Amino acid sequence: MNGKLMVAGIVGVALAMGAGLWYSQTYAYYERVDGLDEITAFGDAFPVSDYRGITADTSPLKMRACFTVDWDYVPSDTYKDVATPLQAPGWFDCFDAQALSEDIASGTAVVLQAERNQPFGFSRFIAQYPDGRAFMWRQMNECGLAQFEGEDLPQSCTEEEAAVTAPVGESRSLAAALPAAPAPETAVEPVDLAIALTPVGGGAPEDILYEAVTALGGGAQGLWACFRTPMSTALLTETYEVLDAIAPEQPDAALPCFDAEAVTSDVNRGNAVAFLGEKDVVPGVDRVVAVYEDGRALAWNQKRTN
Repeated sequence: MNGKLMVAGIVGVALAMGAGLWYSQTYAYYERVDGLDEITAFGDAFPVSDYRGITADTSPLKMRACFTVDWDYVPSDTYKDVATPLQAPGWFDCFDAQALSEDIASGTAVVLQAERNQPFGFSRFIAQYPDGRAFMWRQMNECGLAQFEGEDLPQSCTEEEAAVTAPVGESRSLAAALPAAPAPETAVEPVDLAIALTPVGGGAPEDILYEAVTALGGGAQGLWACFRTPMSTALLTETYEVLDAIAPEQPDAALPCFDAEAVTSDVNRGNAVAFLGEKDVVPGVDRVVAVYEDGRALAWNQKRTN
């Protein structure tokens, strides 16, 4: 009898922890913003109706909105190949990123750029349908992507950056864009890397989809990598083991896209989600992967603390 009670207690605690984790990743960092009667676009205020929206202090990318407009519908291909709506949490069901992407591609909806580099590195887009339905989101633009990749900013971005003053606390939203701290010279070489995550409940790590990998390795246990994945954090969270505590170290050589302090801050604030990659890549050292909502991701090896 006592054994059954113990098992029931363990299962109950596990379910409660799972429910808490699911809630924190899906709901806790979002704020509902409903009932607005106007939005700002192109520097002016425009009336809207039936506004339903979400936002969060942790990341500019979490903003989504659905509303109705009475603006003239003017077909245009200007931003057709640039706009990439980001998937909203499942409970915000008026915003379907896949349907929007398909309608933008087919010309069923037109895309307008409502705002650029506010904050720096991000653009705000509105997809409008002929019947007045409209949907709004932010996505990283070429300025933000250049920063993330550690590349020189395009000239237009450099000029705009000088004109933009980022709000306090906003600089971490481009986590991996911050320049790496000076590091001691050491024998660090590019490495081939397979990205795999450990499923919820254990089992062998499974490869995930990824691209554009930049990686460095050093010594017996050092590894730092930046890449992109088309897999959403919502899907990854449901499938793979999430880590609450991370301890990345700064790379042994310059890797501009990897900032250990920034990614730690972003995971702690909910701006990114950390997953267990592989256990014991060398004895006592695990691989950890942090993924951002826009598809940016970082991987590193760290010593196990328990």
